[in-house]
Amino acid sequence: MAKNYDVIVIGAGPGGVTCGALLAKWGLKTLLIDKNAQVGGKAMTVAKNGFRYEYWPIAACPSSNTEIHSLLRILGLENEIELIAPDPMGRMFYETPSGEIKNLVLPGGGKPVDPQDLFNMLGVTDADMPEVMRLFTDILGMSRHDQNLLDEVSVVQFLDRYQIPRSLYSMLATLQSEGTLEVAGPIACASEFIKVFQQNNTQGGGLYPSGGFGRLYGAIARVMQSYGGDLLMRTKVERIAVENGRVKGVITNKGSFQAPIVVSNAGIQPTVLKLVGEEHFDKSYVNYVRDLVPSLGFAGARYFLSKPVLDCFMYVYCSDNTVTSLEEHLRAETGEMPKQMYIFMSTNSLYPGMAPPGKQLVYTGITCPADPRTKIKHYLDKVEAEIARLWPDVFKYIEEKEYYGPAQISRLSRDSVVPGTGGECIGLGQIVGQCGNLKPSPKAPVGGLFYVGADAGSSGFGNHMCVESGMNLFNIVRDYWFTHRAQF
Repeated sequence: MAKNYDVIVIGAGPGGVTCGALLAKWGLKTLLIDKNAQVGGKAMTVAKNGFRYEYWPIAACPSSNTEIHSLLRILGLENEIELIAPDPMGRMFYETPSGEIKNLVLPGGGKPVDPQDLFNMLGVTDADMPEVMRLFTDILGMSRHDQNLLDEVSVVQFLDRYQIPRSLYSMLATLQSEGTLEVAGPIACASEFIKVFQQNNTQGGGLYPSGGFGRLYGAIARVMQSYGGDLLMRTKVERIAVENGRVKGVITNKGSFQAPIVVSNAGIQPTVLKLVGEEHFDKSYVNYVRDLVPSLGFAGARYFLSKPVLDCFMYVYCSDNTVTSLEEHLRAETGEMPKQMYIFMSTNSLYPGMAPPGKQLVYTGITCPADPRTKIKHYLDKVEAEIARLWPDVFKYIEEKEYYGPAQISRLSRDSVVPGTGGECIGLGQIVGQCGNLKPSPKAPVGGLFYVGADAGSSGFGNHMCVESGMNLFNIVRDYWFTHRAQF
């Protein structure tokens, strides 16, 4: 393997493999390094007892005409990787104040929910309709310029501008905020909420690649190799070398590699505070990076079932009381769980080849702090109690179960270099003040250093956001190499 490259990419998550493959295709000598045995980061696919699955619930939204579709066309993979838009996508369960549990099938394939069916389930009356329609008209018709004006407005603050029924308010602030952005509604960014809502309602949701996300990102990494790029797995980057304000390469547990450009998919905080070192940055920038807040973590279980129970990709639950305040989140950390919480459950076993015949893998869980040290037993106890209450058939067929939480997420993905971080679901939290025009720049204030992934360079939902970041950063790095190549 060569020691000198044009570009080194640290981390083979969705953003890293995307950017690496595009740079190699363009002609740059590229090295992609990852500490794990497989590519995909948090979205890697593993195999066990005939099941193929990601470690936790993962999908991509929107589901049609996405950047993922564009990437596959650019890389010539559109006939190798089938992108599935599940139809139906899921079921939404709503518990009324009287305790009745209603449910609604959520269509897939880019088809919108029938609003009247949704309003009937949530008890929206004719008297509510003018204000409800004003809300949806404002959200669905909002321009990008007007969205950016909401970068410092929370989802709850935005919804408080409208006199809508509590049921609809709760559904939007939990399923469409905490359940999508993995951030509590009182601090979730309204501009991000609106962008994702528009995408899901015009382009569908729940996109899943045939064979799993790991297969998708593995295919992208192979394209990088076909264009001369090198892939180095089971390799931990210990340091990004910097001299005179410019990157020079990386130092790993398998040796040193030189490059005038380094792209980090390791997260902005681990990159600045650990891999580079704060001595190479202005103090104000270091303080800015330290102050960034991650998304919430996720605690839950994988149930390996002897019989299929879920008939849709996703099940979600809310009630009028599932908008969790910041005070309730703090009390939950001490073990005082809210009586009702947003619950998520899903399966990938409905797709071909992902489970043994007649069996099913079910994921479930709830949000929790991103701190890898978080004690998750009371979160797990709560989610299992709710699953037993809402969907008791799941527990009839469990052959094996596995639990997960922020500690497992951190081990697989990013180091905890700031207290309370590392085990986040996505990366940088999509909270007020950290999104849209206020999101960190993908270009670091060190020559030749860039960030890719959820922390910089894009917006939206999960995997799609990270792929979009990789595509955006490819253009930035390509232009940087072209304009600075004489200095290399």
